[in-house]
Amino acid sequence: MRVFFILFVCLNLFSSSLSISAETGNVKKITVLESNNERLDDRIQTLVLPSSLQDSTMLAIRKFVSTSLSIKNLSDPEVFFKVMEWVSTRWKHNSFNEPPQNASSLDILLMAQKGTQFRCLEYGKVVSDVLLSYGYISRIIGMNSKNIAYGSLGMGHAASEVWSNTFQKWIFIDPQFCVYAKYRGEYLNYYDMYQLRKQGKYKQIEFVVSDAFLKNNGLKKQEVIAEYRKFLDPYFGYLMSNYSRSGNVSLISLSLEATDQFITSQGLTARSVVFTQNPRDMYFALNRTLVIFNYKELSPNLQQILSDFKIQNNDDYMKNMYLFAAKPEFLLTLQNNMPWFDHYEYKFDEGEWTILNKDELEWKILDGNVSTLQARSVNKAGIAGIPTRVKVAYK
Repeated sequence: MRVFFILFVCLNLFSSSLSISAETGNVKKITVLESNNERLDDRIQTLVLPSSLQDSTMLAIRKFVSTSLSIKNLSDPEVFFKVMEWVSTRWKHNSFNEPPQNASSLDILLMAQKGTQFRCLEYGKVVSDVLLSYGYISRIIGMNSKNIAYGSLGMGHAASEVWSNTFQKWIFIDPQFCVYAKYRGEYLNYYDMYQLRKQGKYKQIEFVVSDAFLKNNGLKKQEVIAEYRKFLDPYFGYLMSNYSRSGNVSLISLSLEATDQFITSQGLTARSVVFTQNPRDMYFALNRTLVIFNYKELSPNLQQILSDFKIQNNDDYMKNMYLFAAKPEFLLTLQNNMPWFDHYEYKFDEGEWTILNKDELEWKILDGNVSTLQARSVNKAGIAGIPTRVKVAYK
C-alpha cells in the first residue's frame, strides 16, 4: 500500500537561519477546502449486536413484524418512532411479569398476542431488536437511581437509544410510554437530557408522545407528558447499556448524578458492571467512512530533486517547486466502522452515487479545478451511512 511520507531533512543548505524569500512562482497547489474526513471511532467494537442481519432470529423478527407494520417509505428518524409506536401497543405494562429465561423478542411478541403483559425491559428489548432486524443500530439502556445498590423496587427503568445517520447521534426512545424527547427542535439522547437537567432546563425538554398510543390507552397528552417528566426524575443516577470486550459481555455504567460504584442491585446480586465517567464511552459515532489519501506516484527522494534541478538553497527550491510539486492523482483507500457492512458508494461533484465493491478508488483533479468527493458505506439492509465529504482545489 502506498502511503504519505513526511521527510524532514537537516542540510546546511536549508539552515534555519535562512529566510524563505522566494515566491513559489506558478506552482499549482493542492488545497483541502472542506472536509469532515476524520478518524473512525473504534468503540463500535463494544456494542453487543447480532453477527448478521441474516441471522435466523433477526429474519424471524423481521418477518413477523412486517405482517402488520410497513416502514418501506419511512426514513430515519421517522422509522424509529413508527417502530416504537408499534411495539408500545403490543401489550400493557406489568412491572412484575418477567418472561421465561432466554425468551427472544419474537417469543415475547407471540406471548403478547395472547394477552401476556411485560415490564419496561421487554419494551426496550423488543423495540431494539425490531430496529436491529431492519438494519438500524439500537440498544437497550438502563436509567438508574442513585440508590440502585440497596434501594427498594423501582430503582431503575429501561428504554432504548438508536443511532441516527441523519442527525449523526444517538436518539432516545421510550416504548413503554411511546415517548421521545426534543429541545429547541433537536432530538435528544439520555445524556443530552442529563446535561439540560444540570443546566436547570429539565422542564424545557419537550416530550413527544404518539397519538396512536394515547388513543389505544385512552390517555390525555398533557397528563401523560407531565406524569412522564415526573416519572423520569429519579433516574438520573447512572446510565447503563450492554458492553462487550474481549468476548466478555457485561454492563457499562456512565455516572451521571451519582459517582459511587456498585455491585448489587436493589439488595440483590447484579451483573458485572464496567464504570466510566467519560460520555464518549457510551456515545460514539457509527456508520462513518474514512478516506485515506495515497498518491498514485510518490515524489522522487529529496536528494534526487536537489541533484536534478541543481538546487543550492531555499530560494532555488521555492523557485523551482512548480517543476516537481505533487500532482493530485490519488489512489484512495476506504475504511468504515459500519456493522453489517456490504459495500461503498461514492460520487464526484454533483454526479450520481456509484457502487464500489472494493476499498480502493482513483481520483484525479485537473489543472485549475475544484472537485468534491463524497464516499459512504452501505450495510446489508441497504441503509447508507454518513457521507464523508472532501473538497479539494488544484490551482
